[in-house]
Amino acid sequence: MKSYDIIVIGGGPAGLAAAIAAKKEGIDSILVLERDNQLGGILNQCIHNGFGLHTFKEELTGPEYASRFIDQALDLNIEYKLHTMVCDISEDKVVTTMIR
Repeated sequence: MKSYDIIVIGGGPAGLAAAIAAKKEGIDSILVLERDNQLGGILNQCIHNGFGLHTFKEELTGPEYASRFIDQALDLNIEYKLHTMVCDISEDKVVTTMIR
């Protein structure tokens, strides 16, 4: 069983932003768990504009916005697992997952 300082559940922009912020604060042992087959969350389906104005100072589609966070996470070598669903988190912080 591997141990991490932080496990982020969900690989959408919010989860990736949390992992990126933790990495920038010096935490190296981070794992992002995503149940889908790709990072980016629901925004991969939101093809309209309107994302990114506050964060990136430009108007982006959902996939473009998500891609910015994915690229940052990959550049920072943040570990992630796809097709992974969290089934349980015990009181002593053991995360049980199921992988397709």
